[in-house]
Amino acid sequence: MQKFSAPLIAAIARTSWYAKRRSWRVLFWREVTPLAVPIFFENLCVLLMGVMSTFLVSWLGKEAMAGVGLADSFNIVVISFFAAIDLGTTVVVAFSLGRLDRERALAATRQSLIIMTLFAVSLALLIEFVGPQIIDLIADRATPQVKQLALSYLQITAWSYPVAAIALIGCGALRGAGNTKIPMLINGGMNILNIIISSLLIYGCGFWHGIGFVGAGLGLTLSRYIGAAAVIYVLVIGFVPALKISLKSYLTPLNTSILREVLGIGIPASIESVLFNGGKLLTQVFVAAMGTDVIAGNFIAFSIASLINLPGNALGSSATIIVGRRLGLGQLGQPERMLRHIFWLATLIVSVLALLTVPFAGLLAGFYTEDPAVIRVVKMLIWLNAAFMPVWAASWVLPAGLKGARDARYTMWVSLLSMWGGRIVVGWLLGIWLGFGVTGIWLGMIVDWLIRGTCFWRRLNSGGWLWKYRPLTAASGTRPSGQGTEG
Repeated sequence: MQKFSAPLIAAIARTSWYAKRRSWRVLFWREVTPLAVPIFFENLCVLLMGVMSTFLVSWLGKEAMAGVGLADSFNIVVISFFAAIDLGTTVVVAFSLGRLDRERALAATRQSLIIMTLFAVSLALLIEFVGPQIIDLIADRATPQVKQLALSYLQITAWSYPVAAIALIGCGALRGAGNTKIPMLINGGMNILNIIISSLLIYGCGFWHGIGFVGAGLGLTLSRYIGAAAVIYVLVIGFVPALKISLKSYLTPLNTSILREVLGIGIPASIESVLFNGGKLLTQVFVAAMGTDVIAGNFIAFSIASLINLPGNALGSSATIIVGRRLGLGQLGQPERMLRHIFWLATLIVSVLALLTVPFAGLLAGFYTEDPAVIRVVKMLIWLNAAFMPVWAASWVLPAGLKGARDARYTMWVSLLSMWGGRIVVGWLLGIWLGFGVTGIWLGMIVDWLIRGTCFWRRLNSGGWLWKYRPLTAASGTRPSGQGTEG
């Protein structure tokens, strides 16, 4: 045994990681963990709101489950747009507070909330009129029953868009200020309320038999309204002193320069996110023609895969905040060092989690459905996902860090190229033209990961993602803080 262990220990001792292991440990416990752990639980709660809606209706039949899945494929596109503006707010708040510019952080938060709430209300009104056309577009070949259920769920949950925008942007601003515990508690509370309210509305209590399928959408919407009220209350009371925003201040004129800064990050990120998720929506159109079993199985597999990705997404969000904060302090060397560390940590964690799902794929699918045909689809897709998970972090964690440096346009163009050139084209060729079905659609998704990961890794190594900050450092005539240091 010693013959094998001694060379291995010697090889590890020669790596750059070994020499810096103490500084990595300090970084992990002092900066990454305080941000990533609350963000992980917050993201878990956000994800579980959708997962629990699906789970609660799953016992009403696979048609109900497919209806929720189709409607949510559109809802995800809308929520991703709000999340992109949330990202812009997070970066501007983190950067501003890093420079001790509290007024700019407050203005960025307030103006993002105003603009996105107005936009979300307009979108909810629009869906009342064009909802049937949206469902026809994304589920043209689904059965009439599935389409009707999807339309009902979509029109109800559309009225949660304004409060979803408030919750996302408010929590993003709090994270940018370094407080990740309050967003975690708010989203945790919303998820618990969603489970309780939706369960009562769907299945009833005592002599009341509930309202069935409609209760899922209504419960989700009501819980989001309560969560948004909690976010506004936190900002008004000033639980985070750096972000105390009175209700009266929302009536003050908008500062267009600050709004441009937020939207300068948020708009490219939102274009990326909406078109990317729009591409995912198009793949749902491909899947919708493959039958109810495949629609349901595909949606369940995505739910399970999303749970696997949660630690990686939390680390990516932490990278955004850490990079933005460090650059706000005028440092250039530290952000790159930290981003590399977070990337490798995320790769290790999600790969191990994906591997653990392989022997339990059938058991996980059984939590959602008892239909053997649907379970077979889920098992096949989970195994495929696990095989290629090692490339996932490069395609998702790295761009989160690059956006912290306001390199949003590069990530936008790469994402559009990989989505439409990889996921859509390859997915259609393999899934539809060559007849591989839903497996071919997922192989197209994996090609998308490979393109994204390669481009973002090269961007990180080139140093081009720091282009907005190098001129500022050169002009000041100072050495970048943190360059070449271990601390």
